[in-house]
Amino acid sequence: MAGLVLLSAVGLTACGASGSPSAHGSAAALTRIRQSVARTEAAGTAHLAGGSSVSSTGHRGPTQQILVEGDIRFAGPDLSVTTTIRNTPSSSVVRRTSTGQSIYLGRHVYLGWSGPPATWTEVPFHAPYAYLGVVPTRTLETTTGPVTVGGSQIVDGATATEYSVPVPASVQAIRESDARNRPYEAHVHYAPFTLTVWLDGAGRIVRTSGTVVSSMAGTPGTVHQSTTTTLSAFGEPVHIVAPAVVVHHG
Repeated sequence: MAGLVLLSAVGLTACGASGSPSAHGSAAALTRIRQSVARTEAAGTAHLAGGSSVSSTGHRGPTQQILVEGDIRFAGPDLSVTTTIRNTPSSSVVRRTSTGQSIYLGRHVYLGWSGPPATWTEVPFHAPYAYLGVVPTRTLETTTGPVTVGGSQIVDGATATEYSVPVPASVQAIRESDARNRPYEAHVHYAPFTLTVWLDGAGRIVRTSGTVVSSMAGTPGTVHQSTTTTLSAFGEPVHIVAPAVVVHHG
């Protein structure tokens, strides 16, 4: 399901910072980061463009390159996105590219392939779309820092300031099914990492970048996901509605 792949780190939380506070952390920087989500969402809408590379150790699975592009209405958040997934071939996997369309309306998600398809599928979705890439918005809203200020960069034609935000280790319980379709609860462990966030002059989030390393209890190997997400075109009109023809899937 193309629209869901980018969300593998959606369970990350900001329940506390790893390590002790740094002398280089700034109280003003921490305040700007904690206010950045509200300032971003105050624009009402934005354009989303994201790229992610996913690789794993412990088994011979392919590396995935994931591209996501679309529009956001922050009030839902509601999104209409196109996701392209490219598998890097290995000795046992051939090169494959798939493209899908996804519409997120609050906690409802509609998936379509080879778009636009005549029929869409609605599937369960239990968390808001993590439009920041590898973390949900609450990670920035509740971080305790220390947040450090870096240099500046031109993002979408304007100067943006770089901030480094520590994200602590966390564990997420997810529902899975075994080979006999019996449900069970799996636990995914996320290692601590540093999220880089760029804010524009209005304090809005224009880019995030981070690499998450995760592992599942009882499963060998780790998954590495490096993601960069860019937000632009704040406040421009977007059109996001449910598809006319939908097949419901439990």
